[in-house]
Amino acid sequence: MITTTQGQRETTQRSAHWRNVSILLGLVLLLSACTNSRLIISPLYNRLDDRIRSEFHKLGDFNEEQTAAFEQALGTFHVWHRQSELPRYAALLAQIADSIARPGVTTANDVKSWMQRAEAFSLEARQCYPANFLAGTVRTLSDEQLIRIERRFKNERSKNRERYASRTPEERVEFRLERLDKWLGRIQLNLNTSQRQLLRESLSRQTSLRKQYYTLSDRWNRRLFNLARQQDRPDYEPVLQDHMATLWSLLESHYPKQWQANRDLWQTTVLELVNSLSEGQRRQASQWLATMGRTLLAVSKVKPSFQVGTDPGVGCLVAQSGVGAGQ
Repeated sequence: MITTTQGQRETTQRSAHWRNVSILLGLVLLLSACTNSRLIISPLYNRLDDRIRSEFHKLGDFNEEQTAAFEQALGTFHVWHRQSELPRYAALLAQIADSIARPGVTTANDVKSWMQRAEAFSLEARQCYPANFLAGTVRTLSDEQLIRIERRFKNERSKNRERYASRTPEERVEFRLERLDKWLGRIQLNLNTSQRQLLRESLSRQTSLRKQYYTLSDRWNRRLFNLARQQDRPDYEPVLQDHMATLWSLLESHYPKQWQANRDLWQTTVLELVNSLSEGQRRQASQWLATMGRTLLAVSKVKPSFQVGTDPGVGCLVAQSGVGAGQ
């Protein structure tokens, strides 16, 4: 139900969710798995919709019609992501695995391409997320339901800010470095001292936009719930949809120079990291990534149990891969 033009999609290609991670980490963690075995990945992937469903029901008590609309949007999203997106993830992982396996092969343009494709995948997943297709359902929410949802949003933002403020800048760098080190270890890429220092320096050099994002998101949330309560306006759904679309590029739109500087920094860092890999590191990481790619391709071919219609108004359809929601 979100309608975006081609120009709007190009404007939002650089998603905030990829600003602090290397491509080798980000792609592999799409499923947050610590193994690349299909016996593990497939059941985990099959339960992703349960996690989304759980978050939905934490927002409040919904009636049968509201729940049914959500379930239809969720099922459509699951099928779209499985059949359209997983093969694309697999292809990119295979390309990265082949490149890093050979010393001196990976170029700056390769890394830039990997990151751009990963950002596009991330953007599409969020544009096709079930909540984007529920403007009509939001219109049916009662005042009590809206109050409860708004209160939960505020509580979650407050918790996030408390966690962020509880650490010094130096502690935040070390915390992020530990996570990077841990997650890279999941793909059998165990960093040496100089490689860890490379990541530490990049984490220290990047421009933090966390506080700016908090300010922008507060403003965005106030506008969201203000619009949500204007249920009598004739243009309710398109206005709400347009507002939802702006969420995906808050930082890029307001701080383009800092955003691009961070992207450039991490493109350089990833290339330096790849060039620093030993023969053993290349072999282990390449084999892991290639196996994960084959696993995702196999999972994409598993027939889903969801009964999904052909109405683009309830979600992105398989044939719409690479197209913004509602197109």
